[in-house]
Amino acid sequence: MRRVSATVAFTVALVLAATALGCAPSRPESHLVARLQRWHSVEEVAYFMDGAVSAGVSTVHVIAKHDEDDVLPSGTAFYASAIAPVWSGAAAWDPLAAAVEEGHRRGLKVYAWVPQFHDQVAAVTHPEWEMQVAAEGRAVPFSSQSDSYFVNPIDPEVRAYEQSIVEEIVRAYDVDGIDLDWVRFDNIDMDVGPVSRALAASEIGIDPLTLDFTRSPDDPELAAWQAWRTAKVADHVQSVRRAMDAIRPGVHLAAFILPQSFTEVGQDLAQFAGALDEVEPMCYFRDWGFEPTWVVDECMRDVAAKIAAAGADTRIVPTLGTNETEGDIATVVDGFNSEYPDLTAVAWFTHGGWSNEAMAEATARLDGWR
Repeated sequence: MRRVSATVAFTVALVLAATALGCAPSRPESHLVARLQRWHSVEEVAYFMDGAVSAGVSTVHVIAKHDEDDVLPSGTAFYASAIAPVWSGAAAWDPLAAAVEEGHRRGLKVYAWVPQFHDQVAAVTHPEWEMQVAAEGRAVPFSSQSDSYFVNPIDPEVRAYEQSIVEEIVRAYDVDGIDLDWVRFDNIDMDVGPVSRALAASEIGIDPLTLDFTRSPDDPELAAWQAWRTAKVADHVQSVRRAMDAIRPGVHLAAFILPQSFTEVGQDLAQFAGALDEVEPMCYFRDWGFEPTWVVDECMRDVAAKIAAAGADTRIVPTLGTNETEGDIATVVDGFNSEYPDLTAVAWFTHGGWSNEAMAEATARLDGWR
């Protein structure tokens, strides 16, 4: 079985968006996403925002809750949270508040990037919330099989906790949008813990610990299990949307999602596209072992089909890695021009921090956009 949690850990991402005002410009409008633990003062935030403006950036997406288990535990807050533990580097100041103030002062939009079920802090604080994996007929913590932590998207208490963080941010900060991430499972053999087993037994008559996860996904019981889990993920996204609208209508909701062919993670965009203003499919063709033509031929095609099935008008922002060659990116851009002439945005992820030169280099990669 494929596990997808050990994908490349990106520290910042640059999102390039082309506006459609009669005709597309030769170089798209730019969005930029950054990890807040790289900033240690308001002055550093201001310097960053000045650089973003100089590079032609229009929107800055800042991570409000840590996404990886690397330099900090996932789930650590980069703002004055009363719910999640706050990064020690933010003890004397509020990075998210500074990002919103300094960004808006310069005419930039600011989104808060809020990863969901990849959350070491929550898993350690509440061991009963940790994702459980099937191993030889028993449930074991996901962290015992990986160097990563997930919490259970099926558990109502977990979902309420993750949603409460989004609600806290929307109430307290004048963000223009929320970006969800890690709103998924890592494979078909999770979650199989006590809460999930009890709910699965009552709702679909299945005990997941009796399932043979090596069988074909078409197996009736596996298909029912997968459909049930997938519906739980979709319901979480829809619940977040309702909560945001109740607090402050007009705040955009976006989500980074894996390729729709990765069905084992329980992300079916057709079930929650209507809750999103934007979707950001991670079309990392090199990481997934595909040719650059896969971006248009499969990644984009599948996402567009899901949005159509939902009857939604969700904006697509295909997300690429800056580790790709110039030739491969040219191939992708040619495909966008040919097959998706109405596309208005492309996202870039990169390792490390952004310099002004790196921002300019990234935007230049879309010079072939028409």
